[in-house]
Amino acid sequence: GTDYYAQGYFVYDSKKSGAKTVSHLRFGKEPIQAPYLISSADFIACHQFNFLFHEDMFHYAKSGSTFLLNSPYDIHEVWDYFPLRVQQQLIEKKIKCFIINASEVARNTGMTGRINTIMQTCFFALSGVLVKEQAIKQIKKAIEKTYFKKGPKVIAQNFIAVDQTLENLFELPIPDVITG
Repeated sequence: GTDYYAQGYFVYDSKKSGAKTVSHLRFGKEPIQAPYLISSADFIACHQFNFLFHEDMFHYAKSGSTFLLNSPYDIHEVWDYFPLRVQQQLIEKKIKCFIINASEVARNTGMTGRINTIMQTCFFALSGVLVKEQAIKQIKKAIEKTYFKKGPKVIAQNFIAVDQTLENLFELPIPDVITG
């Protein structure tokens, strides 16, 4: 649904549940002639809050990049749950941070445990790869194609999740100092 070229390379654990997948994605107006792994990222997403404690989420983050976090904590309390090194990197690199409780959105829309559609919606809403409205239209088109055999109820649940995603996505104001 776009005129952009795309390149994707995925590094993942062999275990599925709770495992780490690192997606190296590039989009551009010209054909992409680049190595697979990204060493300077404009966008980082973390789908499991606990990864903040044992992964260096921002090693490859550019200054001013965007960070999307699936968080069980709301926008008013989440900062205090970040490890101090995460707070420091967010401040030093001037990273824009967005929070969603994708697990809660999934649960509230009858899709408990299935956050991919929600996180994908956030990515396209924040990344600028597509205009937000166009991205939502394309996501819904893909949902219809993917879940056609599962029936209209599953499609409707996914549509509701997409619609509720943006209502539950918040930018976290980054303080000037680390708190502990």
